[in-house]
Amino acid sequence: MDAKKYARLVYDFKIFLGILVLLWIILENIVIVTRYVLKISIPWSNELFILMFVWFVFIGAALESIDEKHIAITLLHDALKTSRSIYILKLVQDFLFLVFIAIVCYESWNVCLLQHHSGQITSILKLPVYISTMSLSVGSTAWAAILIQKIRLDFKGIKEGDNIHE
Repeated sequence: MDAKKYARLVYDFKIFLGILVLLWIILENIVIVTRYVLKISIPWSNELFILMFVWFVFIGAALESIDEKHIAITLLHDALKTSRSIYILKLVQDFLFLVFIAIVCYESWNVCLLQHHSGQITSILKLPVYISTMSLSVGSTAWAAILIQKIRLDFKGIKEGDNIHE
């Protein structure tokens, strides 16, 4: 996947998440109107919003890694003088992060399978419990794919002599 296709995929992903957040806001407003104006409570709404929030957190964490907006300690990065050494540091960091995310991804899928086989369901919506755990699995899988693409683009940048993407 070249850089233009990657940028298009990122854009489409952000649009998709934006639409989901918009639907969440609309649904939340409907629940507020029905509760306080029509005096009708929708009992499943709280559980649904918690489930949606968990999904947004883990998918959003993967999305933030695209633009490198996570909290970072830049002491070593700031101390390096050459762009080549900064590139090497970024590659090492991304690789170590990829190893960590791969472990999280693997273990979260194992937990999902265990919850699936146990047949646990949520109390109000009667949905399988693994749906909430799957948010971590899907988020970490997306995060790993993003990191792999970033590492690939960094290697390509070193080969072509590009400046560091920041």
